[in-house]
Amino acid sequence: MKNKQRSDLSMHLSHQILLTALIIVVIAGTLGSCSYLNAPNYEETECQLFTESSREIECGVLQVPEDRSKEDGPMVELHFAIARSRNPDKEKDPLVALQGGPGMKSLEMIDFWLYILDKTLLNRDVIVIDQRGVGYSQPSLNCPELEDPFFANFAEDISMLEQDQRFTQALRTCRDRLVATGIDLGAYNSAASAADVDDLRRALGYSEWNLYGSSYGTRLALTVMRDFPQGVRSAILDSVYPPQVDLFSSKVIDMQRALNLLFERCAADAECNQDYPDLERIFYEVVDQVDEQPVTLSVYRPKNLEEYPVVINGDRFIQSFFDLLYSTDDLPKLPGLIYEIRTGDWDDFERMIRWSLFTFDDLSEGVMYSVECFEEAPFGSPQAVQAANAAANPRLSQAMNNAAAYQDCAAWDVPPAAAFENKPVVSDIPTLILSGEHDPITPPAWGELTAEGLSKSQHLVLPGTGHGVLGKHNCSNQVVEEFLAAPDEPVDASCMDEVPVLFGGN
Repeated sequence: MKNKQRSDLSMHLSHQILLTALIIVVIAGTLGSCSYLNAPNYEETECQLFTESSREIECGVLQVPEDRSKEDGPMVELHFAIARSRNPDKEKDPLVALQGGPGMKSLEMIDFWLYILDKTLLNRDVIVIDQRGVGYSQPSLNCPELEDPFFANFAEDISMLEQDQRFTQALRTCRDRLVATGIDLGAYNSAASAADVDDLRRALGYSEWNLYGSSYGTRLALTVMRDFPQGVRSAILDSVYPPQVDLFSSKVIDMQRALNLLFERCAADAECNQDYPDLERIFYEVVDQVDEQPVTLSVYRPKNLEEYPVVINGDRFIQSFFDLLYSTDDLPKLPGLIYEIRTGDWDDFERMIRWSLFTFDDLSEGVMYSVECFEEAPFGSPQAVQAANAAANPRLSQAMNNAAAYQDCAAWDVPPAAAFENKPVVSDIPTLILSGEHDPITPPAWGELTAEGLSKSQHLVLPGTGHGVLGKHNCSNQVVEEFLAAPDEPVDASCMDEVPVLFGGN
């Protein structure tokens, strides 16, 4: 029974991986830029991964300096896996998959990668890495101090503001413990991880390879392209998060954009509009309804196979709905879901949100905070958040409470990045950029912004698609494989004409 539940989880990991890919509670990290000259060594290890795949998978550990500016400083262990192509004539340049989050565990989700990169494995090997501080890699920057107390909050009818205040206190406890063990939180950031990626390439003996990044993984891929261009043949950036954007200020207005697009597409479709008229008004009616009379659900937590009581008030409903907007599979169901909830039927909502409520179980929170507080927080401010939120619905701004990122970063207390970490990446590496039209967190505009600095880039926006494009349509897989075969050539994107606009339209 347990294996069946684990299998069910692996089939739904795309919800969670891309959902929490960009959790906006803030974070930190510092720069360690100089990679040592000699190729580092790695050690083959027995794979401890849970997988249902029949593919040949090899595992290994690479040791790298925690801080490359310190000659005799501590080392960190990076765990990785290589999924071998069965093709005897496979290409010599593999593809390395870079995870979202930041801080999402990659190796525990190996079956997710093998699923979305299945066609890639026809012609080349795929390499998956647990970034420094994450998953199997050591030391671990996981924060158990955050998880159970945070999930216990679900049983209370509290505002997002109060929940965030409690969270910040638990975050400070985790930070103090990690620092007391000698971990340099400032050494866990995109630049240091980019150097790790290049060290792994050299250790494995590849002259070059291809990058695939999704969500935060695109930020890491862009950093590799900036700092180690000589080792990159091509890059695929799926739901791109470029360094020059202000993530915290954008969160609410980008949710508003995705939510309004859902309402507009339903209104423009005769069948959807007939079944679910005046969808925007009904959505905010539901918010008022649960503000006045919260509803307690029982939501399954995949990690320990237990049910947790979750009180849904207006803030939690909006937060959960934001998460649902990520999922391409769930988007067509959302108008009906809103109407179901209005009549008191919460069964589908209860089932759908379990993949987003417990995302900290699949995340190294310390890495997330180290990265975001180092690279994101120094280049924004609570005042910038407030100014940006003025253009959004006040109820969304209240529920999302994105200025809390700055109180979290104050608690995490890492030094800020240098100014160049907030600059656009300029590169002539062939790059394919994929955006989902309905993505609520990394909108298509960010893809356009990224493309401005990449002279050999192609940007495709897939209709009817949320966060994380690859694997959602045959078209996305088709253009990725065509791109990998000839990165310098324009891809044939005509298959996008077959990807329907949400609800069809008329």
